[in-house]
Amino acid sequence: MAFWMSAPFRQWLATPVRASQPSPAITVPELPILVVGAGPAGLAALAALKHAGIDAQGVEAHTRIGGIWDASNPLSSVYDGMHTVTSKWTTHLEHPMPRDWPPFVPHRKVQDYLARFAEREGIAENIRLGTRFVTAVKSDDGAWRAALQSGTAPLDERMYRAIVIATGSHNKNHRAIPAPLWNEAVAGGVDVLHSADYESAERFAGKRVLVVGVGNSGTDIADKVSTVARETLLSVRTPPWINPSTILGVPCDKMALDSAWLPHWYQMASFHVIRRCAIGPLKRLGLTTPPHGLIDCVPVTDRGIVRAILDGRVQIRSNVTSLADGRAHFAAAMEGEAKIDAVIFATGFARQYPLLPPLDPEGTAIRDLLPFFVFHRDEPGLAYMTEMVGTWSCWPVFVEQARTLAAYFRAEGCQPANAARFNARRSVQTPSFKGKLFSGANGYHIDYAIYTRALRDLAAWLAE
Repeated sequence: MAFWMSAPFRQWLATPVRASQPSPAITVPELPILVVGAGPAGLAALAALKHAGIDAQGVEAHTRIGGIWDASNPLSSVYDGMHTVTSKWTTHLEHPMPRDWPPFVPHRKVQDYLARFAEREGIAENIRLGTRFVTAVKSDDGAWRAALQSGTAPLDERMYRAIVIATGSHNKNHRAIPAPLWNEAVAGGVDVLHSADYESAERFAGKRVLVVGVGNSGTDIADKVSTVARETLLSVRTPPWINPSTILGVPCDKMALDSAWLPHWYQMASFHVIRRCAIGPLKRLGLTTPPHGLIDCVPVTDRGIVRAILDGRVQIRSNVTSLADGRAHFAAAMEGEAKIDAVIFATGFARQYPLLPPLDPEGTAIRDLLPFFVFHRDEPGLAYMTEMVGTWSCWPVFVEQARTLAAYFRAEGCQPANAARFNARRSVQTPSFKGKLFSGANGYHIDYAIYTRALRDLAAWLAE
């Protein structure tokens, strides 16, 4: 084992392989690879495969490139006034965003960036727009027969060497909805929607609105709705840490990336001081101290919610327990009940990817199913651009994932022995990449610095 390898990668290499597990065969190199999805993950995959000299084709169900960042996409979850929660310094696919763009980029400019990226990388012509991936089955010779559909045309079946799934999770098909509360609200005649369906605040003008969920979407939407609503309540189950979006003009995610080399204890101590100076004690916002450390769970970025609470436009409430008869009941008895006209469930999205069995919400099985969160445990012709969560944007992580899967497919042709030894180790559980971060969060939350180094180690190991 080389001394330069990261500890997680060395751990993976040192783990014995179960002899009973047969090594899967390689793919059929004469065929192209299919990439499903033309959002940031799919574009990163297509670009990396092209740079590796590997034939690849993309499909995108929508008629334009950009995935959910294109507001005209029927599955898009973007809304009026939405900006990236991470800054332009970490939200990029290698090519930096323009200098004159604002630090936090409006969604329309994000879609423009992705379309430009596809043109610059010469991959736009390899993407079939308006074409939906339906399913795929593996043939006896090891190739994959994919069923694709364009509009109402009959299914188009084509053969591929492998399939890379880059369909993401933050779209309307993956809404996570608390069914009992939703059904109670509907029965009570309340205007109900998930945050993925929120478009603008005008719909809620003059209404008494309850927002359920205190993540980045919930707080941003509550702030926007409160400018026109008669009353805006924000229901909080677990109080979060709230961080400023910038410090002395520097975005916090850029600061976290630039200071990743510092000792963890020093980073946390510094950010606590900065947070307290910028936000102040949480009790002044009606929130109790979170039961976890600053980066044990994902903190909320203040995009206006602190001022909205201090000005009285948004009122904090405890966890909602019932929405019967058009009234919201809360866990804290002293809060009583509140008549509401509308409820917005900012309750997140469920993870599910094509050709995988149902995934548990906590992500405890994903490390077994997808080695390094990219490859399939049993099928060399299946790969996934899994959206991980860290302290800055996941876009640069997509680039590293894409390079790693390209390194594997290139090794099949140039270093078949290396591809074979990786295949023999697919059943070895992926090591943890959490480090000292996200101990209270699910399995998709990791330390990006640790993860990306392990991906680079794997890519180098495949190419050596």
